[in-house]
Amino acid sequence: MGERANVMKKRIILLLCLLLLFVWGSLPFTKPIEQPKQYDLVLIHGFNNRHQWGEEFLRTLVEQWGSHRVYIIYSNHSEKVWTRRINGKTVVMAGENNHKAGNDSIEEQAQIISKKISLLQEKYGLGSQYSIVAHSMGGLVARRVVYLRPNEVVGLVTLGTPHHGTPLAEEYEWLGIFVSGQKAIRDVKPEAVARFNQKYPVSQMPFYNDGKLYTIAGDADGWADRGWKGELAVGWTILSLKYGYDNDGVVIEGQATIEGAEHVKTYMHYNHLELIQKGEVALKIASILP
Repeated sequence: MGERANVMKKRIILLLCLLLLFVWGSLPFTKPIEQPKQYDLVLIHGFNNRHQWGEEFLRTLVEQWGSHRVYIIYSNHSEKVWTRRINGKTVVMAGENNHKAGNDSIEEQAQIISKKISLLQEKYGLGSQYSIVAHSMGGLVARRVVYLRPNEVVGLVTLGTPHHGTPLAEEYEWLGIFVSGQKAIRDVKPEAVARFNQKYPVSQMPFYNDGKLYTIAGDADGWADRGWKGELAVGWTILSLKYGYDNDGVVIEGQATIEGAEHVKTYMHYNHLELIQKGEVALKIASILP
């Protein structure tokens, strides 16, 4: 009698479970809605615009921010505004994507970008407050933009930015003649960036509300880290052998951040260029910015 009662009990439990599954399946399913980003995102490239934003990196940012929420600004004098579709979403671009961008001094590039921000705000939907992600020298340019446009930038993330300059500017000064980038190279020499840091200190950056500067760094490991056309391999060799420092191919270890900034992460497996190519880095950025 006890065994028969146990069998009946198990059958009742099974029927109740099946009934529960049926009722659950008949209810309307609502997918949790991700919290939309509160502020638009502006991207600023580095020296000579040689290192391009990677497709995986851009795709990840657009997935996080949405259509018409990501703006890429090129620091040349072109005021052309155009769009790209990435995974069905629209990215807005201001300027020409060429190597005339990123060659002027920090001040000149910042003035150009500030002018294009105004254009994008007036005619193309960029919000009155926004976040900035900047790569390499573009991080110094973006720091100046924050000063030019007080109470607008809610947060700035710099990727592999030489916040203390780089000795490679001394080594490559002659190269500026061939790419029309003499002024840009001079502005990332260590002594020039030291003057910049005194004039535009991180501690006094006029962010919107409680905005701040965040830094992300990378690391290179040798000749396998080539970069665009081998420049990172050469840079790594010079900085490692001549100066004795580990580096990401452009920036010495520990100098992609600065006092007053919040250092988010050093990616030991991503070099200077890979920082703007990998979706993992883009997701980290999305976790920081509102």
